[in-house]
Amino acid sequence: MGLPPASSFVAEPLLIATAAISIGTVAWLLRRGARGGKGRRWVALGGVGALLVAIWFSPVATVAAHYLLSAHLLQITLLMGAVSPLLLLALPREPRLSVPRWLGRALRLLVHPIVAIVAVNAAFFGWHMAAPYDESLRNGSVYALQQLTLLATSLIFWWPIVSPFSPPIRSMSPLGKIGYIVLATIPQTFGGLAVALAHHVLYPVYALAPRVLGLDVMTDQQIAGASIALVSKIALFAAFTIIFLRMLEGSASEPDDGGGGGGGPRVDTPQPKPSGTPRWLDDLNSGRTVREPEPQAPPARIRVPAGSGSARG
Repeated sequence: MGLPPASSFVAEPLLIATAAISIGTVAWLLRRGARGGKGRRWVALGGVGALLVAIWFSPVATVAAHYLLSAHLLQITLLMGAVSPLLLLALPREPRLSVPRWLGRALRLLVHPIVAIVAVNAAFFGWHMAAPYDESLRNGSVYALQQLTLLATSLIFWWPIVSPFSPPIRSMSPLGKIGYIVLATIPQTFGGLAVALAHHVLYPVYALAPRVLGLDVMTDQQIAGASIALVSKIALFAAFTIIFLRMLEGSASEPDDGGGGGGGPRVDTPQPKPSGTPRWLDDLNSGRTVREPEPQAPPARIRVPAGSGSARG
């Protein structure tokens, strides 16, 4: 069977169903649970839809699956580095969704940093071994399964960074997130260099395909390897962006302390006082720095009995 034209669109049922279910589920959760930042979440969800159309159904998908390894690397870079974090950013912080306890425990285990690092690298390198990758290039359903596996593991990978729900199921400090990204992308950096420096064609299916964009098979392979090595830098940039947005969101959600910044009225709530608190500390906490004078009782009037004056001689 001949190859589809490089300009043709793709209509893989499994990918269509996945895109529809993912976007539909997040939109339903947004209508039910979003309170703050709802507009930003709809924008993120719109970005997910646009990117999925571009990488799964447009000619980019055709070229990636049949003509150019570099197009495939562009496809999965956008899938794993942009679609996944945007999909998590679109989720409402308080989804108002009750889930079974066992499902929450399973999700907490899946998004553990060690599990996530192992899962995302196993999926990436496992699918790009010669035998499974050649099979995916020859069978559209297997290629779709590859895409779904990479999407699922990248969602697990991004979860501790984005922390979509409040309270978070799994979260890390900003410095921990940066270290997590660096550690997770070390294998991909060395893998990309190995592909770029290889002196033979790694995937013969691409060598048999007609050339597009004037790229011979070895140049295409070198560009693909360099793209893999750059994934870590893209992931770091995305992590910095998400951390910055989360910091802005956290500062905006802090309650006003009622200071002189034009906020709402300050409400004083009674605070429990430990026994034995000295009087001066009580005055200081209440804003009095000079002790108020003790009220003095009026002087007592001296009553003189009548006729008790000096006797006259």
